[in-house]
Amino acid sequence: MSDDMFENEGEEGAAGEQVQAAKKVGFLPAIVIQILKWVALALGAILFIVTVVVITVRLMGVGAPSVTQQPTSKEYQGKEPIYDWYSNVGEIRGRTADEVPHTIIVEVRIGYKQGDKAMQAELIARTPQIRDIIRRFFTSKKVDELKPTNEENLKLELRDLINDIMTSGKIQKVIFDTFTVIEF
Repeated sequence: MSDDMFENEGEEGAAGEQVQAAKKVGFLPAIVIQILKWVALALGAILFIVTVVVITVRLMGVGAPSVTQQPTSKEYQGKEPIYDWYSNVGEIRGRTADEVPHTIIVEVRIGYKQGDKAMQAELIARTPQIRDIIRRFFTSKKVDELKPTNEENLKLELRDLINDIMTSGKIQKVIFDTFTVIEF
């Protein structure tokens, strides 16, 4: 019986050493390893969540209209004002700036505020200058710039060039009665 007592002590001592060995693995204590496991698990979960969110946002965003501009109905859009139109500029012909030039034929109408007599008088007085601006504008362009898809940009550029010489006000709009590009 006394031997049994010593045997149990040996087992407890051995078990105590095993517990000691389990608590310290390598040079780090077991608590540090447990903390590192939890931190790694948390980081893995965060990475997983972020990945799922990014993929979901990209899939949901495909084909969705941009939110930067609210669509408005026709009732809320402002109506374009009625302009007086100056059309005595006449037909202007020119050649493009390409290596193989194309012929340009254009008739321009200039819109200004309705009833503005000073603007009308200045447009009449500056007709030769306006014709020259229009001719130089179109002859400085290449045929690729004169595509129908670029027509609105051309009108805006031309309007700004004409406005640069005007002193009694600003023209509001430029339209083309004729806009033809011919390859010869």
